[in-house]
Amino acid sequence: MLYLKPEFVTSILLSYNDTMLKGKNILIGITGGIAAYKICTLIRLYKKSGANVRVVVTPNALNFVTKLTLQSLSQNEVFSDCFEINDYKPEHIALTESDIFIIAPASANTIGKLANGICDNLLLSTACAFKKPILIVPAMNTNMWENPFVQDNLEKLKNCGFHILEPDSGFLACGTNGTGRMREPDEIYDKSVEILTKNNFLSGKKILITAGGTKEKIDPVRYITNASSGKMGIALARNAQQMGAEVTLVSTFNADGDFENIVTPTAQEMETTVKSKLNEVDCVIMAAAVSDFRVKEYSSQKIKKTSSDTMTLELVKNPDILKEISDLKTNTKIIGFCAESENLIENAKEKIKAKGCDFLIANDISRKDIGFNSDENEVYILDKALNIKKLDKDTKNNIAKRILEEIFE
Repeated sequence: MLYLKPEFVTSILLSYNDTMLKGKNILIGITGGIAAYKICTLIRLYKKSGANVRVVVTPNALNFVTKLTLQSLSQNEVFSDCFEINDYKPEHIALTESDIFIIAPASANTIGKLANGICDNLLLSTACAFKKPILIVPAMNTNMWENPFVQDNLEKLKNCGFHILEPDSGFLACGTNGTGRMREPDEIYDKSVEILTKNNFLSGKKILITAGGTKEKIDPVRYITNASSGKMGIALARNAQQMGAEVTLVSTFNADGDFENIVTPTAQEMETTVKSKLNEVDCVIMAAAVSDFRVKEYSSQKIKKTSSDTMTLELVKNPDILKEISDLKTNTKIIGFCAESENLIENAKEKIKAKGCDFLIANDISRKDIGFNSDENEVYILDKALNIKKLDKDTKNNIAKRILEEIFE
């Protein structure tokens, strides 16, 4: 059996990933935990690979590792106080100019605060403002790890797109054996390289994504709409942007994100915008729930209640945006969505043939645990040849990642 010394294995790893991390800005957040001493090794791994490393710590972290040690290894100032301002930028904003934020060890306290938007120290304030990938590496006692509130908080973070590197089982600092030991520095390093590699997956691509249920006006105070929350479209936009794409989100509501957002409440407004952008983008993903009908005659004044017990509205068909842009036969890749309450696969096959799009994402809206207004989804991806791939139930954030990987493979 061939035996390789750990130092040799590490040197192979670093040479393999050198071009990936050279010049990258790595931000490491350290919280109060005995595993904090291992972050010194992690900093050395990043520095050897050519990355620029900055460190932000919680006050309790300094009980386990000193500022001088961290500054010597990172060759940068270490930040711990929100009021350490050397230029015009508040530090929690200046620190966000990094490619990835790794919080290790991440204590139960910090995880809970992150999941609930609490910003009572510099590390938490930085995480709240950070728009690029965040990797959480928990470390804690087994009973704390298994606490349902801690697990709920981790689930919330996963749903919001945080990456979680779950702890190992083994001998813990408290003298017991169990799950809660922080993953080793080389594992954290590998995970961050994996995230950053995926982060460049769509570099150079321009993608337009639609989101939300359109609102077809009846009068100044009333409209026809549907139950779509737009969560799937938002997840696609954020993941595409994180993977390096230039994203335009055409949505029925204002959305926060590092992408262009054009608000188009109605189907006709969305049609106009999508068509105007069609030749400027590499791909259109029609995740919006576009109303099939609109009111034929909009009333500019509020319709008053009358003595009649009924009111009749005449409806006309809205434009079929997906079919229209597919029929234009451009070089743009077109992806549609299909929300069905019955015969999901059969209806999806008929729809992709009728619409002529390149891919169709089908999901079952009759299920209460997925689809409209849920944080989770389960979908089928169909192509023009009617090949079908199922993406099992997962968070909409993870489903969005998988969809992007599949359609751009």
